[in-house]
Amino acid sequence: MAFQHVMFFTLSILLLHFLKFSSTFDFNSTVSLDGTGNFVKISDAIVAAPNFTTTRFYIHIKPGIYNEHIEIPSQKTFISLIGDNASTTIIVDNRSKATGFSTANSATLTVNGANFMAKFLTFQNSAGPKMGQAVAVLDQAKHTAYYKCVFLGYQDTLYAAAVPQFFKECDIYGTVDFIFGNGLVVFQDCNIYARLVDIQSTVTAQSKANLDEQSGFVFQNCTVTVSPEIASSRDKVLVFLGRPWRAYSMVAFVESFLDNVVQPKGWLEWLGVPVNLLYYGEYNNRGGGANTSQRVDWPGFHVLHSLTDVAKFTVENFINGTTWLPQTTIPFRSGL
Repeated sequence: MAFQHVMFFTLSILLLHFLKFSSTFDFNSTVSLDGTGNFVKISDAIVAAPNFTTTRFYIHIKPGIYNEHIEIPSQKTFISLIGDNASTTIIVDNRSKATGFSTANSATLTVNGANFMAKFLTFQNSAGPKMGQAVAVLDQAKHTAYYKCVFLGYQDTLYAAAVPQFFKECDIYGTVDFIFGNGLVVFQDCNIYARLVDIQSTVTAQSKANLDEQSGFVFQNCTVTVSPEIASSRDKVLVFLGRPWRAYSMVAFVESFLDNVVQPKGWLEWLGVPVNLLYYGEYNNRGGGANTSQRVDWPGFHVLHSLTDVAKFTVENFINGTTWLPQTTIPFRSGL
């Protein structure tokens, strides 16, 4: 019954994402569980892709649930995984800290190849809420981008750990520190969902370690709210925008919708990490959780008031997106 319960909620989440497969690609290979493609396993298609290419290699993943642990090694550059629809094309594994894997090694998908791109896919770690750290995607590669993808997990769902990265119109589900790492990342028009009641859900655990490091998370026009399956218990959901994994942790929420499940304090401490060196910023947000009058009284917390203050957090300025994102064909706004 417990398994059926989890599967019901997972399918309920995915059914919300009927994303039309509208882009046209000249695919280099196709993966299909029924054997009608070039490969049955995604991993085999990646192995067969050329090494150190400077042009995109498009792999079409037909609908199905792919139970795989997938790695994109460093020599596999410009790999693109393209599904038809995030609600029907699901890549899932269940590695976790509780079953003996380190946080990094628990990832369903690990990306080390530069210029990786994914569209219209769900990446899930199905380990469950009591299994500790269980990563859906670990991205350690430069110039990577995701469009209309779903990331499903609980603790440590998305590990963003490189410079620069971009997420557009993606849905990210989790509980504790579920968007974390030291990457330099912009999330634009994404939905962020807390999945459990009666716990302190922390959206981010950003880990910028020193002042000069290129590292930080920007959320532009994103939505922070509750996962649909717990909407009826939203009064028991406690969400915080983040806590500092390292001393110079850097996060900004810009022109985003913060639902009233976001607590007035806004941010949480991390035991042993100072709060005078970090940078947490909020600019022109809306919603029941956007009021900053009761936010933390930390030297590193900033309520931003002008376009000048927030200009550095745009796609163009923060991740130099106008120089590399056009090649992906993913739509983006370079400014506010």
